[in-house]
Amino acid sequence: MAFPIKVTERSYGGKKFRPTTVVEFEESTNLLTCITPWGDEAVAEKVSESIKSFITMAGEDTEVTIPYARKENLHQMGNVLRMAIIMASEKIFNEYNKEEYRAGFEIFAAIQEGPQWIFVSCGQPSLVIYRDGLGIMPLHHSVDLNVLTLRKSVNDPLPNQLLGLGQHPPIQFGNLRLKKKDRIALVSRTYLPNTLFQSDVTSFNLEDLSLLLANDNQEVPFWLGLLELA
Repeated sequence: MAFPIKVTERSYGGKKFRPTTVVEFEESTNLLTCITPWGDEAVAEKVSESIKSFITMAGEDTEVTIPYARKENLHQMGNVLRMAIIMASEKIFNEYNKEEYRAGFEIFAAIQEGPQWIFVSCGQPSLVIYRDGLGIMPLHHSVDLNVLTLRKSVNDPLPNQLLGLGQHPPIQFGNLRLKKKDRIALVSRTYLPNTLFQSDVTSFNLEDLSLLLANDNQEVPFWLGLLELA
């Protein structure tokens, strides 16, 4: 059974610059995309249209040829989504970056197939879930490059991984069996503070999580998306 998803979001500017994350949910295909363009902002729209076009084509033609090796541990639609993102990455490379790097993008995309919610990602946002009996778990966690390389980690946001810059994109994937009571958050931020994982179910909402992230360090910008399962 597919759960319709409602997304509410909030951005916080802080004192540094982080590009705006563009989020879309297509009810017809149960496709969620969260795209963060670095460089030319038009990249987000081009990536979104490229992915949706391939997903629609694959839905209409189950024998569609996928021009890359399939991953045996991914369901059919998971492979389709992965290929759609790789093709979008190649499109951005060909249109923007062949001569010099002008643009790239981070992405989190997810689609439902049966009871599974399959996600494919590169960079941020990170995926965090609250589940009854288990508390808060990071299912996909990405930090900025400056956290990994600089002595003073809090600096201008700097993506660790980007698509659209060449071949062999650093794509990660996974799947999750959704439950109606699950609470899901997507966070684009230089790092996730420890206090986030100490939250309880009553504070796992847009207002309280936004306040928690802002109070941790008022210089660090972020984008927060909360997913509600209808």
